[in-house]
Amino acid sequence: MARNLFGGTSADVAESVSGARIPGAVGTVWDGPSEGARQITDLTDSSGAPVLQLVADNRGMVPPFYGPPTGSERLWVDFGAGRVGLLATNTGERLVQHQAAADPHQDRAYTNERLLNYVPINGSDLNVPAGSDWARWIVASTADINGSAWKLKTADNTDYTRLRNSGALLIDTIGVRAALCIGAPAYPANQTVVNVTNSKASTTTTASVFRVQGDGSVISAGTVTATNVGSARLFSGPNAPAVPRPGDVWVQYG
Repeated sequence: MARNLFGGTSADVAESVSGARIPGAVGTVWDGPSEGARQITDLTDSSGAPVLQLVADNRGMVPPFYGPPTGSERLWVDFGAGRVGLLATNTGERLVQHQAAADPHQDRAYTNERLLNYVPINGSDLNVPAGSDWARWIVASTADINGSAWKLKTADNTDYTRLRNSGALLIDTIGVRAALCIGAPAYPANQTVVNVTNSKASTTTTASVFRVQGDGSVISAGTVTATNVGSARLFSGPNAPAVPRPGDVWVQYG
């Protein structure tokens, strides 16, 4: 802490018991008014030189001096008529400096340091330890089709991609870029890139009803339905249509 400034005002004077000023009086400085108080000797004058004795000037006024480096706000001086409390005279200046400082309590730096572990600030990196979850959104146990745990909006308040509280992901892009692009350059042919299951999502393919493999193969457990083109009909499945017509299309799989 910095030393605070004392003395030098019209109220800081060395007085006798009767209240008369005592020019040239020699006084002592204490950290309290009681008998058990500790005498302060680590003082300096206004230029920073050590003060061996606190001496009143020729008008009986206490000259400006700096208190101990502990930053004391109040000291007691004794010129022989009892101890008199002095308040630091630079409190106003220090308050102005404090208010103008960018982070006087270091609370902003502390908060930013803590936020790096929870919510990344602009331009920062978020380090997630292996085996841990970055964040968890707690939602109602019943399906909520309106609320969103995460939402992308534009300045005109238009909703785009949203992660619903129900777990549904709605993908709407801003502009004409692909709504969904999954890159899998290192996936082998037998590795599933897209997996739709009829149960809760898992890393296995035992419950898959639709899969896209690393080589682009599409594996579906059901039939493929498409709109007919003109008078043609589209069939799919392991067996050909029983009564085909000219122009019919049969996609065999399974």
